[in-house]
Formats: sequence, C-alpha cells, structure tokens
Amino acid sequence: MTTEEIRTKLATLIAKKVDRRITSEQIEWDSRLRDDLGIDSLAVAELLYEIEETFGTPLEETEPGKLVTLRDAVDAIERGLQLPPAN
Repeated sequence: MTTEEIRTKLATLIAKKVDRRITSEQIEWDSRLRDDLGIDSLAVAELLYEIEETFGTPLEETEPGKLVTLRDAVDAIERGLQLPPAN
C-alpha cells in the first residue's frame, strides 16, 4: 500500500468520524485532527482502534496525543506496516 493510498483511506475514515462535515478531499496533510477537524480526545482514541482494524496493523506504541495531523497518523500507520515514512 502506498503512502497516498493510506492517506486517502485514512481521510475517508476521518470524514466518517466527523459525520461528513468535511469531505475526505478537504482533509490535507497538515490538517490538525483536533483544531481543524474538531475530533476530540475520545474520538482520536476510537480512530486509533479503527486504524488498527482497517489497516491490520497494531498501533500500541502510538499515543493518541501524538496524533496531531493527518501526516502524523499516516506516519504511525507506515511504522506499523513497516513502510518508509512519507516525505
């Protein structure tokens, strides 16, 4: 799975999490989950679980507080899948 495929799939998950107030196409690399997208701490924890289920990778070492932007989440997924990080 490529970095862009991960980003697209994750943006779709996030759009569902925010009840489609924002479309997946509007979510950019540096979109902040809490500040820009309105996802609270509990929703970030739920998102981590959904990421594990969707991508089939454990994210035990990833703390919800470390996921600030979409890029942070994609990087965590890539680490879980052991892919080189996005530039």
